[in-house]
Amino acid sequence: MIEDKNGDLLVEKEEAYVILPTTEEELIFAISVKDEDPIDPVLLYDGGDHALLYRSKSDVVILDFLPEKIKERLDGIDKAYIVEIDYRVKKLKQDYEAIVELVKEYPFDLTSYIS
Repeated sequence: MIEDKNGDLLVEKEEAYVILPTTEEELIFAISVKDEDPIDPVLLYDGGDHALLYRSKSDVVILDFLPEKIKERLDGIDKAYIVEIDYRVKKLKQDYEAIVELVKEYPFDLTSYIS
């Protein structure tokens, strides 16, 4: 995890994640398990190559380099499904919905977090 400059925000780049599109035009994001439970999760998307999963107001996961088909689908949905998996024991820890919000720009500069 990387602590943002203002000290209030924990930002983590998700190194490996899976996106599963469903036949109902929904999206499921499978990410690695996190320490804290999500509180009012929101997925921010600006139309570019990355999305921000705000698991809470102070816990952010960067979903890096979204595939083109996923970017197109994100532009038209209201919610996404998140599953957190403990890959060490190959077990689902939790699943939840995140509201998808389209934004013009992200609340902080991503350049120092992405490669």
